[in-house]
Amino acid sequence: MTYQIPCSPVVTETEEKKSRFICWLGPVSDKAAFLRELETMRARYPDASHHCTALVIGNPANPDVMQSDDDGEPGGSAGRPMLELLLKQEVGNVGAIVTRYFGGTKLGVGGLMRAYRGAVGAALQAAELETFVPTLAVRIVCGFAAESRVRFLVAQRSGVCEDASYTDQVTMPVQLPLNQWPELKVQLEAEGICCQELSQD
Repeated sequence: MTYQIPCSPVVTETEEKKSRFICWLGPVSDKAAFLRELETMRARYPDASHHCTALVIGNPANPDVMQSDDDGEPGGSAGRPMLELLLKQEVGNVGAIVTRYFGGTKLGVGGLMRAYRGAVGAALQAAELETFVPTLAVRIVCGFAAESRVRFLVAQRSGVCEDASYTDQVTMPVQLPLNQWPELKVQLEAEGICCQELSQD
């Protein structure tokens, strides 16, 4: 359920037979933001031969968005190997842009695949990655007598009880790791405590 995400953008440079490969790699949560970053790279390196891309939004095991672009390189020689490496390394919410300056020697499809994959690999090595744990928002409703018990069970599963509201019952919004929810739900329901899923992050 967990996966790696980059903490901040990095830019690295590699070379293959005098072709320069400049890789921007950074955190991306939506496609529009990634396209803006691509325009920035195009403006920064206007005379480059290609600006190839790979994008993974969400969990790399089952992404919300997954795409790549060869930007004029032979089909499958640039964007796809970049994307495959991100998925293999289990990195999500990430975008990679590799800007190429042609060095005068054709690399062939195999050479291009190695060069673009290597450019993203170098950026991944330079990047600081952190583990992303998907969380779930739930609402728990219980009697006053059960409040401390609920708080204990939630804390036991690395969850956080947010500001409770009090009427004839206690209503508590809770955030907890997604993988902890099934067991907590079973336990709460077994004790007659009402709980409801709200949203997943």
